[in-house]
Amino acid sequence: MSGLRQRLGALFGARGTPADAAHMASRVASRPGASPAAVLAAGEPAAVEETAIVVDLRHAFFDWVLGAVSTPSDVLLDGERRLLAQLDAVLASDDSRAALLPRAPAVIPQLLNSLRDEGQSATALAERVMRDPHLVAEVIRLSNSAHAAAAEPIVDIAQAIGRIGTNGLRRAIARVVLKPMFGGTADTLSARCAQRLWDHSDAQATACQQEAGMRGLDPFEGYLAGLMHNVGWTAALRSIDRSKPGAPIRFSRAFAAEFDQRRETFFALLVIPWRLTASLTALGTALRDGDHAGARSPLGEALRAANQRASLQMLRSSQAVLPH
Repeated sequence: MSGLRQRLGALFGARGTPADAAHMASRVASRPGASPAAVLAAGEPAAVEETAIVVDLRHAFFDWVLGAVSTPSDVLLDGERRLLAQLDAVLASDDSRAALLPRAPAVIPQLLNSLRDEGQSATALAERVMRDPHLVAEVIRLSNSAHAAAAEPIVDIAQAIGRIGTNGLRRAIARVVLKPMFGGTADTLSARCAQRLWDHSDAQATACQQEAGMRGLDPFEGYLAGLMHNVGWTAALRSIDRSKPGAPIRFSRAFAAEFDQRRETFFALLVIPWRLTASLTALGTALRDGDHAGARSPLGEALRAANQRASLQMLRSSQAVLPH
């Protein structure tokens, strides 16, 4: 093994399974001197802290998203300071940030409306879903995946809504509304990363729903936070695409660390004015104010743990096809 494959081997060690990834985030903190495999096999959950293992995970995930191994340099490469200055300039401009996600003014109101639809009857919900073929497909997919062992697959939308319930429908609406925001155009860096970021968002949403429930929070609020978190990635990558001369072939580790802070700020500055939920807005405010390790609110902790779980899941499932 070489390159990113070798680094993943070192990160996970000889042991570890996809099930390990689901629990690593809550176990990684208190063992900074232990091997990653030993931490994965540790006993009781602990609070998530900033350890060497977490830093290695972030670097490996950065490389996986971009599809290329970053250079091990702890010093910025030529041109990277210019890219960081470009990111800072966009972060400082409301208009420039808004231009990075032009669909947001159309899709966010739809999502807000879905959050207020809890009192609708099953018939009214079915009628609304039927107006959107993408939503019909997602609701039926979700209902059948939730009961994969069922003898007959569901094809009727009213039955599908009855099976997944209101919360399942809200998740389906969130997925259909938000997924187009992760897309890219032509052969750009953001386009090349779009599918990987969406796959991670999907896994992160499910993990954050679970983490939120364990902390006594609204599970759907956790799901929404996990699903939306990577809009910060998308916005930051689009900003790089619009810079001149654009994205380099490879980045340094030093740049990855600087980028990590800025994409969290992008997420914060984008989500605050959307005001989807009070807790999500508060989380964005904390991140905007410099808590880049993860806001210490229950939702912030849930999102941090979910992010690590989903990152591990993506890396583990992709080892066989990662570039050298």
